[in-house]
Amino acid sequence: MRDDSTGRHRFPQALLAPALLVPVAAVTAAAAAALGGYAWNNSTYADREVARARRFGVTEVRWSTAAGTELNVAVGPDNGPPVLLLHGQGAAWQSYARVLPDLARNFHVHAVDIAGHGRSARTPGRYRIDAISGEIIDLIDRFIGGPVLLSGHSSGGLIAARIAASTPDRVRGLLLEDPPLFSTDPDRMPRQFNYVDLARPAHEFLAQDPLAPDTVTDFASWYIAHNGWIGYFGSGRDGIVRYAQRYRRIHPDRPLRLWFLPPTANEAFAGMHRFDPEFADAFYDGTWVGDLDQAAMVGAIEAPTILVHADWRVTDAGILEGAMTDDDAERAGGLLRRGRVVRVATGHGFHFENPRRFVELVREVAIRAA
Repeated sequence: MRDDSTGRHRFPQALLAPALLVPVAAVTAAAAAALGGYAWNNSTYADREVARARRFGVTEVRWSTAAGTELNVAVGPDNGPPVLLLHGQGAAWQSYARVLPDLARNFHVHAVDIAGHGRSARTPGRYRIDAISGEIIDLIDRFIGGPVLLSGHSSGGLIAARIAASTPDRVRGLLLEDPPLFSTDPDRMPRQFNYVDLARPAHEFLAQDPLAPDTVTDFASWYIAHNGWIGYFGSGRDGIVRYAQRYRRIHPDRPLRLWFLPPTANEAFAGMHRFDPEFADAFYDGTWVGDLDQAAMVGAIEAPTILVHADWRVTDAGILEGAMTDDDAERAGGLLRRGRVVRVATGHGFHFENPRRFVELVREVAIRAA
């Protein structure tokens, strides 16, 4: 059709509209599908990883220590030498779910919920590294039945180091995954990210007046509003907190999972619904580490050891975001009798962010221990 006034061709609206609407509709559908897939992955990754571990024969067992502490232990099929995994503070055995299938091919894997975490008993007043190490030693002796390849993440790494140093006959090989060596000494702890992110919020949660009308009783809801990283979301902070706290009211028995945050972020609070804040409070007042000489502990380790050192930085406020500085890792590496330091380009959750490399390092420790 010709436009008489301009001499240009003019297309009828009936022909023009479909040509425009088809690609717009396709783009909209693709965007909706991508967002849906993103949300689905963020909301279901943990359940899918645990289900895969179960398909490889991982089951949960309840077991009581000699001191009467009931521990929850995930156990794989007996396919090789025993491996014991100790998670970090605020987590549970499920944090290892994505590495368990590969480990279960060649090892007899055990992943325990530390007391005060997951489905294990709460033991307020006994959250000290010596007491917890004693419970794990009892697990090694009476449940697993012999020396183990031992891997500990974060505070679990400190527990693993304590066990290896104090009872060398229980540990054949050791993988320390970004433990906060030296940064948890009393003079440095207030400038450690864990202090800002978890220890202080837990202390303030416990210090609430239980009779006050605005007292928060759900620690997961409290943590999401008072942790050390929520401020990085700027103006989006309040919306995240409101959504998370509403989720907790609706689903009080479920782990908190935010569909709009990736799995690495969701892992930061995945175990908070079953976490005893008294455990974190022991880091706040220093009773967890007590008078432990961490340098002497590292120097006493006899087992072949790999020390994993992940990314870190010191903020403008002087807070160490990470477990160790380069100086800390170098100092620890120099103290190890049969060890080496492996630098990895991941966040603190190395085994979650790079599961393949984690499994490789466990196998390397096993070879060196053979």
